[in-house]
Amino acid sequence: MVRYDYECPTCGLIKEEMHSMNESPVYYCPRCRENGSEVRLERQFSLGAGFIIRGGTEASHWKEKRVRMERRKDLGVKQIERYGSGQRIQPNVAGVEVDSWSDAAKMAKEAGLNADTYQPMIDKEKRTSKVSGIDDLKWKSAKEEKNM
Repeated sequence: MVRYDYECPTCGLIKEEMHSMNESPVYYCPRCRENGSEVRLERQFSLGAGFIIRGGTEASHWKEKRVRMERRKDLGVKQIERYGSGQRIQPNVAGVEVDSWSDAAKMAKEAGLNADTYQPMIDKEKRTSKVSGIDDLKWKSAKEEKNM
């Protein structure tokens, strides 16, 4: 809705009206009508913006927020199902690639290196599905968050 100013050419009355930009309504001067004459008001160019911007209600904001939260929960599960649990790092010991992190830990022990640093990756390897590459712990936590 746009606010327009209309002025009577006879008596100089200025009246403010609101209507769509696509409309071109005809308004008559109320003062001149009382005196018995039909005088059309002329639309004036106003300096103000003329637009009325209205915000939503508290209920609509709450509903939008709830919908966004639901989408975000679904997105977490979908991303884990689609892309897996993250970046896949190939296990290696001193530049020699091996098949699994547990093999890398064994090889490091044999070479006299510290094998304790491999433990987090061994635990993750145990939780990760061999077929899909999804970390079960991450997938379950995202699924529980979605169901809350």
